[in-house]
Formats: sequence, structure tokens, C-alpha cells
Amino acid sequence: MKTLTSALTFLVMTTALAAPVALAQPATTEADALMPAPIPQSLPADAIVLQRAIIRDPGVIAPLDALTILVPDGWTTQGGIVQQRDRCSDIFGVDWSATSPDGASSIFIFPTEGWQASTTPMNATCPPATFTSAEQYLSARVQASFPNARITAYRPREDYAKAAAQQAHDLQMMANQAGVGMRVWADGGEVEFTFRGQNGAEMQGLVAVTATFMMSEPLYNPMGGAPLQTLSAATLGTFGAVAPTGQLNVPLAEAVRRSLTPQADWLEKLFAIKAQLGQMAARNTEERAAMIVAGGAAATKRNIETYRKMAEATRANDMPDPVKTSSDGPTSKRYTTDETDDRIERESIEGIRGVETYHDPVDGRQVQLDATYDNAWRVTNQDAYILTNDPNFNPGLYNIEATQLKTVR
Repeated sequence: MKTLTSALTFLVMTTALAAPVALAQPATTEADALMPAPIPQSLPADAIVLQRAIIRDPGVIAPLDALTILVPDGWTTQGGIVQQRDRCSDIFGVDWSATSPDGASSIFIFPTEGWQASTTPMNATCPPATFTSAEQYLSARVQASFPNARITAYRPREDYAKAAAQQAHDLQMMANQAGVGMRVWADGGEVEFTFRGQNGAEMQGLVAVTATFMMSEPLYNPMGGAPLQTLSAATLGTFGAVAPTGQLNVPLAEAVRRSLTPQADWLEKLFAIKAQLGQMAARNTEERAAMIVAGGAAATKRNIETYRKMAEATRANDMPDPVKTSSDGPTSKRYTTDETDDRIERESIEGIRGVETYHDPVDGRQVQLDATYDNAWRVTNQDAYILTNDPNFNPGLYNIEATQLKTVR
């Protein structure tokens, strides 16, 4: 049992990444980029403008564009994929942020981390901690990163926990099949807090996380004292935002979080390296590599092709699309099983991330945007999108040339 317990602990801990000293101050890398000039026109209050940004890997996994993300128009970005340093780390971390033009607001992703606790003689390979919920972890994380912070609210996020449910299920099945008494669960949530900024300004923030936990069943301790028991846990995806008090735009932050999309070529390199290191050889775990952002869809071998096809040019909506349904009617073209599987995989990602997939008429790609907005527009002369719930929104009234997007069916 001790051997399998250690193996299960290793599987969770190999997804855990070391945390930076401060959440909102990611390291600068060669991927630092200044976003194009913002759209000058004032839009309706419910409309947001997002521009595509690249999160670059300078060579930790491979010198490639690792992820794309949509950020508010005119914001600057810095950071990227970083090397991990401690024994509890995966081979990469994401330390990245986007900052508003006035420097007062930021949105960020910070490296994940793992922890352990035990009443057994087992040597811990990760920092000691006893957090058994997302709320406990987030409260401690915020206090450590913002020493004067005051927690104002915690919200459990069932969608964040659901994003890691399959991984927790796989690990639970492994323990059950081996007859090891182990409970595995996923949890997710977000905490809101206030703090005083470096210039003394009153600030508010939000930090979110998806995490998994493994706890062994308590065993009799022949030496007396507490029962023998171990806890291993890791955060799988993170996200945060800070702004002056009264200016934290949660819907905007959510739209940014949901837009994070891994690049297929980079994912393939990540899977290859993990396979070489033996980190993906265990049964039921070889198909999963990383989640990255809180509530994000886990990167798997199956969805590499889904992400690849999203990035490739696709036909206009009136032409055959590689991810359309297998039959739209009696006379429709019959699509292959692979094409149907692609559609199912895409829709699974949509459900987990809370996005809708659109055909981009400007560059021919597919783009996934926040599904809580009913209408999406592509700005013609910028790599930017406008999201709004106003069915009567007309970009021409604001001297913006844009095309309304159609969903991929």
C-alpha cells in the first residue's frame, strides 16, 4: 500500500508548480508585448473589446507560442512560460499578467503549487500544509501575497471543480482497483478581498483556483498518538485580477479567463517531454497534461487536434466545416466518425470553459469567446473582438468596421 500511495502522490504532485512571491508581479520574459493602440471610440457600457495576445514559451518546453488569450483593448502584457525550481514542481509554470494603460488594474495567471501533510514517517517532497479545500488555500494564498488584505467573500465554483472532476475520478479508480483506502476529490472557488496598494490607494482583488486533494483513510498507529494518515494536494489552474476599489470588472475578467487557449504544437512538445520523464506512464493519466487556468479544460491528447483545427483556416459557414454535425438532414453530406468525434470534443471544451465557438471571417480561424455574451463582432483592422448582449449593437455608429460572428455548428 505504501508503494501505491507514493505513486498516487507522485501523480498529483507532478502537476503542481511552485508559486511566485507575489501574484500580480510575474517575471518579465522575452514574450513581453505592447498591445496595439486601443479603439478610441466609447462603446456602450455592456460592450467589451478584447484583443488577442500571445503567451510565449522562451524554451522551457519549446520556443513556441504556448497559449493565446484575449485581453482588454490597449492593455500591455508581460511574462510567459517559466521554469520551475523546487522539488514539487512540474516542468513548467505560467507567470503572466496584463495591465491597464494607467497601471492601476491587472489580470494575471500565477504558477500552481502543491503541498503535503502526514502523520506517518513518509518523507514529504512538497511544502507542508493542511489545506483540504479551495477556500482554505485561497485565504492563505491571498494573505501571503497581500499582507494587508482583508477577505470579503468566498464563492465556491462548481464549474471550476467540474473541470478537474475527471482527473479526480481517474485517481480514485486507481486507488480502488488496488485496494488502497484513499479519498480523492476536486474543488474550486474564488475569493474576493481588499488591500492597500503600493501608493496607498484602496484596491480590491479576486483570486481563483481549481485543485485536487488526496487523503488516505486513517490507520491505527501502533506507536500511539494520531492515526496514520497522509494528505497530498495540488492546484491545477489559477487566475486573478486586481483593480482600484469600485473598478473591478468581474465579467471582463471572466471573459479573459475563458479565452485562454493552448496551442497544439506546444501541447505536443509538452506531452512528449512528460512521456520521456515517465510522468504520464500510469494508467488513466497518460492522456492528460495540464489545465493552466482556473476552470479551464484540461489539455489532453484528444483535444490537441481540436485546438489545431480551431487555429487552422476553416471554410465559410455555407461550406463544409470539419466540426459540423454528422447529418443536418436527409440529403446532407455524411461526415466521418473522426469529424463527429472532433465536434463532440469541441463541445465538451465549450461546456467546461463556458465558451461558444465562432468562425472568424477575417483570418478564417475558429475562436472561442465567453458564452455569457449573446453577440460577438470581429473588428476588421485589428485582431480584436467586441462582445455585447445588445442585439441592436451597431459598430458603424462608433466608426468601427466590424463583422458579426456566426457560431460553428
